[in-house]
Amino acid sequence: MGLMRAVKNVPNIDYYEYKENNYYNKYRYRAKFRIDGLGLSSYVETPEDLVKRIDSTGYDRIRADRKAMVVGNFNEITNFIDWRNSNKKPGSITFRLEGDTSSVYSNDLDLLLTLKELGPITVKITEVQVEQFAGTKYYVNKPKHNYRIYLKTAYIEDKTFVKDLYDTVSKSKELVPSDALKKWLDGYIKRPIAALNSWSYRYTSGTHSIDYDNESTLSYLMLMHGTMLGKRYKLEKRPDPV
Repeated sequence: MGLMRAVKNVPNIDYYEYKENNYYNKYRYRAKFRIDGLGLSSYVETPEDLVKRIDSTGYDRIRADRKAMVVGNFNEITNFIDWRNSNKKPGSITFRLEGDTSSVYSNDLDLLLTLKELGPITVKITEVQVEQFAGTKYYVNKPKHNYRIYLKTAYIEDKTFVKDLYDTVSKSKELVPSDALKKWLDGYIKRPIAALNSWSYRYTSGTHSIDYDNESTLSYLMLMHGTMLGKRYKLEKRPDPV
């Protein structure tokens, strides 16, 4: 499981999940929702089958409390069964049901958004942010730290980002910003009003980096500023020639 983060101002996306790979190595999006009684849908193929299952007796009968739950959400459950049957395309969509909670994986965001039309249910959409492990950087001497992650070159929409990044780095004993990044952050803190009007603080620089030693440190950094972080590298001493 990757690191989850709620996002704002991203149309139709509720969460980012930071992972090394997409879901099932292929899907970018996941829609997740719960309908009480939905678990029964995994045992039937059609809405008609659901009716038969509700009315079944003998060893197939459903507990009274469970039956009431399914009947109470009958429209939503049958709508999902119809939706599932209409969109069940091997290789392009995957369904996963755990109890009464369904997760639907696909690269078609518009399709997943139509799940919100099943009824008065809450559908949460998560988009994978694949961690960009670019490889290993080698040095003649042993590096001081084990890993390095670079910022993206991106427009700064959140005007508190620079101050927030400064606070994150300055309060951590594990994060070591590059000299250029430290100078950039310090410049903002010293003259924040002037910095807000400066072109150099409208964008992040892909040359700015942060070194660290432990993967757990990266998890914290991704949680705080993942949308603005780019490629990461392992730092190692160049092997001696054989």
